[in-house]
Amino acid sequence: MNLRYLILLVTILSPLVSAESIRLSNRQLLTTDLKEARLISELSGYAIVAGRHCLDCDENLAIYIQRVGRADMGINPEKIGIEADRYTYPGRYLDYMTKKLVEKTRMFYGLCHEGQPSLLWLTEYREGGRWVKSEYLILIGEDGLKHRYTENQQPSLFYIGNSNCIELEGFLMEMEP
Repeated sequence: MNLRYLILLVTILSPLVSAESIRLSNRQLLTTDLKEARLISELSGYAIVAGRHCLDCDENLAIYIQRVGRADMGINPEKIGIEADRYTYPGRYLDYMTKKLVEKTRMFYGLCHEGQPSLLWLTEYREGGRWVKSEYLILIGEDGLKHRYTENQQPSLFYIGNSNCIELEGFLMEMEP
């Protein structure tokens, strides 16, 4: 192989080796800094992505939300990087020292709150000797993301019983140190 072509090939492929790309429904590629990256869903111009920044570390799988461009406007999706907000992946979490269950989190996406595109986390965590319930809701609208947090209750529980609100299955994991 000609050395010039080899250098060109290495230059073209180098970014692909260090980053994982995800193909969106409009056939665009969303480049990430994530390992084990996978597309969970696309909601109203946002990609919902699962992944982690390292494989041989204590970092758990997490959820990332990224605004994506529209192909008809010639806008490419932005890159999901380390600076992106990181959200809890659903599952049952054990204390890494005692191996006791300390958190249970469920996550839903779709039309999960009053018919609006949204992401919803229903969490129970140990505080002292009791379980505390909380809800974290992200509403997706034309003007961006709106975050709501409610402690000691889960008011959106009422909305998750429809076919347009999908639960993401969780895993058994340990809390990060």
